[in-house]
Amino acid sequence: MDWGTVAWIKRGSRRESVLKFLSKQNNPVSANDVKKQLKIAMSQASATLKELRTKGLVDCLNPKDKIGKIHKINNKGKSLMRGSNGWK
Repeated sequence: MDWGTVAWIKRGSRRESVLKFLSKQNNPVSANDVKKQLKIAMSQASATLKELRTKGLVDCLNPKDKIGKIHKINNKGKSLMRGSNGWK
């Protein structure tokens, strides 16, 4: 378990919320899906997904596209969520 990454996620409630949302999805999601579900601004959804990608917790499935990027939690993100019991 990477406790430094866990602490980083916990310091940002939006990061935690987005990661939880992604962990419950069977299909890839867009920033717009995150925005609608969590009732946050599009800029917040996009920025949070970018942060999670940078930490290696989320994969962008169409990185060459400028708009409409879709994301899915990866194995590292899933493992982190399982190891933390999903921060219930």
